[in-house]
Amino acid sequence: MTGAPLRLSQSPGQLIRIAQQVHTRLWSEHVGHELTAPQYAALVALAVEPGADQRTVGERASLDKATMAEMVGRLVRRGLVLRRRDPADGRRKLLTLSPLGTQVVGDVSPGVARVQQQLLEPLTEPQRCELMTSLSRMARMEDMALETMVEARPILDAPRVVGYLIRVAQQVHTRLWTEHASGELTAPQHAVLAALAEEPGIDQRTVGERASLDKATMAELVSRLVRRGLVLRRRDPADGRRNLLALSPAGTQLLDQVRAGVAEVQNQLLAPLDPTERERVVELLSVVARLSEGQPAAAE
Repeated sequence: MTGAPLRLSQSPGQLIRIAQQVHTRLWSEHVGHELTAPQYAALVALAVEPGADQRTVGERASLDKATMAEMVGRLVRRGLVLRRRDPADGRRKLLTLSPLGTQVVGDVSPGVARVQQQLLEPLTEPQRCELMTSLSRMARMEDMALETMVEARPILDAPRVVGYLIRVAQQVHTRLWTEHASGELTAPQHAVLAALAEEPGIDQRTVGERASLDKATMAELVSRLVRRGLVLRRRDPADGRRNLLALSPAGTQLLDQVRAGVAEVQNQLLAPLDPTERERVVELLSVVARLSEGQPAAAE
């Protein structure tokens, strides 16, 4: 992946980000806002390991220490989790589900199952297994963490924990981007510049679709890129309501400068997979990502 730049449609990092967006949309539709996906993961981990300490639950749910501490505080205040000091080690906090927490997990689990089912619906069962195996490797999952989520299947009542693995793979991509490519551009900013490199002069709405950014986010992001002198914006002479965008010389230069770092991100993200698996996971993620367009398609 170090030669010609990847097209956005073939970028595993971009495809994972879109798959995460699809998961977020489905979660909102079928689960609502009572619990976020990370909160649900933490509650499921507690259902599997009652009385586990806070650090362990954070590891099972793939949450960093600060995020986990804030989340547990919220769950305790809502009466979903009971927290106490470990009598054997006052520095540790032991957690259990409250009766209300157990009830809430049971209430939302059918919706969670629908989310997982719809994410995987365009794929056959063998393809689902392929995707799950590749995602678990890309997510650098520790065996115990993955086993914990698999053991929770009766609680999840879902074919696989695909949403969880997509979220963790997205976290890996974010970390890799920070290490190799974040000096000049965020991943969404890079997606916009890459889309313009592929299709110079297209309108702002279309660029947002290519980069998988909503209208408000796209407008703010483009304004920043214009102020930085990386993007040129002008009114469409055929339709004054549309903005046409193009890379400036500085934008083209910066895109070339970050190309090696971006390629390294993609290489590292796919490093746990062999070449055949890399091609296959891009193909399968593309199918899942197309759900964002309302165009489910079967993989070959």
